[in-house]
Amino acid sequence: MPANLLLSVSLKYWQNFQDTLAKVMDVNIYIFDINGGSFSRFSRDIEVCQKVNKGEEKICNENCIRFYKDILGSLEDKGVFTCPYGIRLYAYALGTYAQKIGYLIITPARIKEQVGLEEENTFITKANSIYKTVNEVLKAILEKNVLGLRSLELNSIYEISRLLTSTIELEKVMDLITNSLIIIYKAELGFVGLREGDKIRVAQAKGDHDHLFVGKEWPMVQPLIEKFFSKVEPSFLSINELKTLPGLSGLELNSENKIVVYPLWTSLGAVGLLGIVFSPDSMDDNDKRNLQIYANFVAIALANAKLVSRLEREAETDFLTGFFNKRALRNILVNELERTVRYRVPLAVIFMDIDSFKSYNDTFGHVAGDVVLQKTADIIKESIRTVDIAGRYGGEEFVTILPGTNEEGAIAVAERIRKSIEMYPFPHRKVTVSLGIALAKISDSVDSLFERADQALYQAKREGKNRFHLDLS
Repeated sequence: MPANLLLSVSLKYWQNFQDTLAKVMDVNIYIFDINGGSFSRFSRDIEVCQKVNKGEEKICNENCIRFYKDILGSLEDKGVFTCPYGIRLYAYALGTYAQKIGYLIITPARIKEQVGLEEENTFITKANSIYKTVNEVLKAILEKNVLGLRSLELNSIYEISRLLTSTIELEKVMDLITNSLIIIYKAELGFVGLREGDKIRVAQAKGDHDHLFVGKEWPMVQPLIEKFFSKVEPSFLSINELKTLPGLSGLELNSENKIVVYPLWTSLGAVGLLGIVFSPDSMDDNDKRNLQIYANFVAIALANAKLVSRLEREAETDFLTGFFNKRALRNILVNELERTVRYRVPLAVIFMDIDSFKSYNDTFGHVAGDVVLQKTADIIKESIRTVDIAGRYGGEEFVTILPGTNEEGAIAVAERIRKSIEMYPFPHRKVTVSLGIALAKISDSVDSLFERADQALYQAKREGKNRFHLDLS
């Protein structure tokens, strides 16, 4: 097996694959060649490394170079070390027992001074899994590129598929799917379409002309889409056939390229499709068999990730208004308060309550009350910026979080909402709201900020309703 990674592996494509792997597994990855020289760069920035290496992407600090030379020179298989600047890292020899081809370094994405035993063991398990994947993919690439053999390709697909099916974040799953196709099969383009009701939406694409694919929507009744999902086997297309899909008429690809589209089926039905464009003569019967196995794992991984994504979205959404619910609002406010403290930017919160809503419900019924709640949500949405966050706190109470907004801006938003609701022709009778405004302090917690906005709201009620009150405490 050849040992020179630089001559055998495209660094550009490898770095994309490595960075995706690091993002999926929430770690940092670095690879040295067999001579101890840098092959790739760190996938994610580490503040201390950037500082000691003077912002360079590769290691240049003399202490670091000496440290890595010492540990890699004596590394037989794997080991755990601490660098001169206190970063704990896990090192693995890449290649086979008979021939090493490089070294893999894995570190936590976030550096902590204290790590518990369970957290340590969890990270070791994750690092071992990454090592298996990286080692199998590199061996398969080297074998294929230099020796023209493909016996190790299936091993690399198996390791990547194992990671795919253990990942539940949809964006990360799709990133890994497309980058894996490019690094293992040298695909010129890979795209993933997700089934959304009666259409396919292209949610991810990587490679040549990828910008033409992302976001495209194709009805399930479109003739070519119907053809894909009329069977479980893949469809092989010409460029001209692919260009019949809506939005792709201007696509310019080599007319000799091969295109294959896999319908992604699970026991629950069709979850999407996987499209791959290959250069001429780059795929044989062995590739087709391996890709079918890969597509089967992709279907399961996407189905799992879509299900988790839907459950997470539903757990954060108020069913009646489509707004964030109380749980989601609290989580969002935690992050916004952190931003306020870190960057010293203003933050305002508006607590709003529909005046005399109980009597409206009791008089005109809950269906009429639900209409008021839904329309109130619409008015709030139309009254704020896209960066503002609105939610239903519970009952007839709504919360609006205004990042980067000072006192004057918050008052303007509150008055805009109040007047819009007062002027809207709700059924049966006029509807008004009272609002409490609180501006975040450096010492605020989520509870204290909500509490001050809530108290301001009740002060507005005491002052006669249909007005706002600004907390000045």
